[in-house]
Amino acid sequence: MKYTQNQKYSEYCDAHGEEFSYELRNEASQYMTSWPLRLGAILMAVSSIATYLDAAVERNNPYASYTLLAYSLPIVFIVTYPVISLAFSTLEKYSPLILDSIFLFTLAGYCFTLYIIFSGATSEEALVALYPSLLGQVNIIILLTSTFSFHAKYIITLIRNICFTMLVGIGLFLVNYEFAILNQVQLIQGFFTGAIMSWIFFNTLRARFYLKSTDADTRQHLYNQLSKLVYPHQLERIKLGDELENTMPLKEGKAVINVFDVQRSSDIKHERAAEFFVDLFQAFLQICMKGYEHNPLRSQAFRLKETGDGFISTVGYPFLPVDSHSLADSAVATALEMFDAFNAEVERFNYSRPIKGAMGLAYNSVQGTFQSGGIRSYDLFGESLIQATRYEELRKQPVIWRIIQDAARERGLEYFNIIIAQEVVYNSLSPYYRDMFIEIDLRDSSLVGDFRVMYDNDARYIYFHLLD
Repeated sequence: MKYTQNQKYSEYCDAHGEEFSYELRNEASQYMTSWPLRLGAILMAVSSIATYLDAAVERNNPYASYTLLAYSLPIVFIVTYPVISLAFSTLEKYSPLILDSIFLFTLAGYCFTLYIIFSGATSEEALVALYPSLLGQVNIIILLTSTFSFHAKYIITLIRNICFTMLVGIGLFLVNYEFAILNQVQLIQGFFTGAIMSWIFFNTLRARFYLKSTDADTRQHLYNQLSKLVYPHQLERIKLGDELENTMPLKEGKAVINVFDVQRSSDIKHERAAEFFVDLFQAFLQICMKGYEHNPLRSQAFRLKETGDGFISTVGYPFLPVDSHSLADSAVATALEMFDAFNAEVERFNYSRPIKGAMGLAYNSVQGTFQSGGIRSYDLFGESLIQATRYEELRKQPVIWRIIQDAARERGLEYFNIIIAQEVVYNSLSPYYRDMFIEIDLRDSSLVGDFRVMYDNDARYIYFHLLD
């Protein structure tokens, strides 16, 4: 079923009735202080003065001075509303009714002006002579007072317009029966013209509210989706007009890279395996984001990427660490916290066999970059990334794995988590963390051949720490 634009506006405004009413109250309040209504007040004042001069000078009407008061109430309302609304802010919620009252007093002022003019006629001939100059004003004043309305339902505006027309008709009959008869057609024309114009005005308000609201919803949705791709400080800088490429550090720096991997992840056979990794990496992300702030840019760690069953994070670049400890201490503390989260997720996963993880820590140069084309995602490159990956993979080397297993058996561990650290990371640790690690001398005679760490050929030692 296809909907017309009017149906879309109508259904949307009905579904958001409270917001639409609130928007209309604001529109009415703004209209009360806008130049069109102020211009209307000026025209009423000019009309009163012109009527007074005609009645007093040209026709010697003894009641001419009263015409100056005909539109005094609506003029006072229009002039004083901005000041009163500042003193009493709750007045704004009644602005549609106040506007209707202004129009009502305007119609009453028109009828009062006619009464004064007709009362000043000294004879029947003089009275009849006034009719031609006053004909044609009724439909205009009904049109002007009927068009502008800020009610959430058009039926309220229509009823208001009917009441306005009836009151003017009754007023005309009370002022002068013959003049009222002459203006019957003008009265009907004014009502129908006002009804048409008020419908157009009402529909314009609905369309503007619909477009404004849906545009705001769309922008909020886009903002929410973009927040999944970039950090909050990037969003703020983009909102301020900055380019995406300027929102993250690009200069070369130093960092400790943490490469996490689940041991023998391909052996995990479970219907919720994918959900397990999603929850695990979400827990890791929360750890990384601890202490996040953007002036200066810092957090406990920076999540670089997820690699299926792996997670890579950095300490020291592009985000500064949140504490004053060495990068090595911060990196090991973060790693231990991640393993606590990992064990919690494994326990919640309730798998039939033990699931353990491994981490590699390496310190070296790293640099930020945005991809040159397409989706401009932020990435890091540098020696430390490659080295951390190689250190995590050292557990797969048979000669290294035997040493690690021997140390595990001494502690009575059959299954274990493991952190393997680069020599420079170990040497940078405080004694508290350094005492956790076990040293492997790569030149030890128990190692077959001249064992070297790929991409870190100068390494003399490696260090590992076992966790339950």
